[in-house]
This record gives sequence, C-alpha cells and structure tokens, in this order.
Amino acid sequence: MRKNTSQSTILSVAIPCILCIYTWATGYSNNQAPYIILQCAIISLAIHAVIGIPSIISRSERFYDFTGTISVWAMISLCYSTLPTTHIQTRGQLLAVLCLIWTTRLGGFLLFRILKHKKDRRFDQLKKNPVSFLIAWEMSATWTVITILSALAALTSDKQAPLQSIDFLMIIGWIIAFAIETIADWQKYQFKYQQHKTPFICHGLFAYCRYPNYLGEILMWVFVAGIAWPNLNGSLYLSLISPVFVYILLTRVSGINLHEASNKKRFGHLKKYQSYCQKTPLLMPRLF
Repeated sequence: MRKNTSQSTILSVAIPCILCIYTWATGYSNNQAPYIILQCAIISLAIHAVIGIPSIISRSERFYDFTGTISVWAMISLCYSTLPTTHIQTRGQLLAVLCLIWTTRLGGFLLFRILKHKKDRRFDQLKKNPVSFLIAWEMSATWTVITILSALAALTSDKQAPLQSIDFLMIIGWIIAFAIETIADWQKYQFKYQQHKTPFICHGLFAYCRYPNYLGEILMWVFVAGIAWPNLNGSLYLSLISPVFVYILLTRVSGINLHEASNKKRFGHLKKYQSYCQKTPLLMPRLF
C-alpha cells in the first residue's frame, strides 16, 4: 500500500508538470522560446531514458543524480546552439552560468558520494520494482526541466533586459544560498563518518534549522526566478512556477517529509532529539 501511494504521489506531480510544459510550448507565442523549451524537455527525458533503462535492468542508482547534471548541460547547450550568437545578452548568460555552477557542484558531490559508498538508501526499495524505478528516473527528468524552467525561459526569450542594481542584490543572495547548501551538504557528509555525542546532526548550520541544505536549494531558485523576471513576457511567466515546484518537491514529495518520518522512527524516542525539534525550526531559521 505504501509503495502504491508513493508511486501515485510521484505521478501526481510528474504528469501535470509534463502536461504544463507541453500545453505552454504548443500554445500561441510571439517568439520561439516555448518551442526550444519543449526540445529541452524532450532531451531531458531522452537522456534519462538512455541512462536509466540500463540502470533499471542492472538495479543500479549509481548515475541517477549525475544524469540530471548531464541533462542541464545538454539543455543549456541546446539553447546556445539554437539561438543566434547575438540573441543571448548578459542576463541570459548570467542565468546559464548560475545553472551550470549549481548542477556541476550538486551532481559532482552526489556522484562522489555514491561512488565512494556504492549505494543510496533512497533506492533500496524502489530499485526492486522496475516500474517504481522507472517512475523515479522520469520524475528526475521532469524535476530537472521544471527546476531550471525560469532560467530557460529568460535565456530563450526575445525580450533581453539589461541588468539593474536589484539584480546584483539577487546575485549576492544566490551566492549566499549556494554557500548554505554547499556547506550544509559537506557538514552532513562529514557527520556520517565521525564520532559525535548525538546520533543525529545538530551542529553547524543544522543548529539554525533542521534542513539548511534544502533552504539553500529553495532560495537559489527564488533568486534565479527573480533575475529571470525582466526577460519574461506572455506565456513565459508560467516559468515562475520553478521555485514553487522546488519548494513543494523538497517539502512534500521527496525531501523533508521523508527525512522527518525516518528521523522520527530512528530518533523519536530520544529526549535530545525531541528537544532539538522543539527548539530548531524545520526550514527557516529564526532571525531573532
């Protein structure tokens, strides 16, 4: 029952997102951006299928996360190869760089982790069922497209607005968010292989909120959407669903909700964990 519920949850997110991209891309538009984005979606699905099918057959999750990185590089490359050299201005170039920095860092870290430890417990049950594992791969393809959607829209839009002062503030915000996620990922990774007074991480950035890595991820895409905004018009405003999608995915589908359930089962009987949960916000640190 639990497995079927998980599959239904994934499908309920993946299918509407795919349909949203399709409807938007084939609708009326004054520029070619939606059609290029549709090609990006097809490329992402194709790459995940090419790498995913052998992985499903061999029951391996080794290249699951890094496939997303390959897809992002492929989609950005498609935009540059399709559009005239003079089309993409500074704002679009900046967004492309931010996306590539993000995906290279995250994909590289996750690949390093899986190559060193040979497995990812997220897939212990999923990979036993080919259908469930296939859904996970195609969900990753959908996630990759929707996550960078606002950047793709701004990159391919006919409207190319110059950078303003507020954009530099958002760039600084993005850098801070990127640093938060990077530091939190590394702190959590180190925690797993060192001796500590508690069986759960509650120091470093995790002393301020229980999921600083997810906070950094969500904030990055909020700032990317903010930087992309001036380049958007018409149906391209639909791309602003990106940070909302990331938030829902990380808090309701395959992130905080799963970790909270697991942590409660493992540490819920510990008074230190109960105290930590009471004192430490889930996602947004207390400012005062």
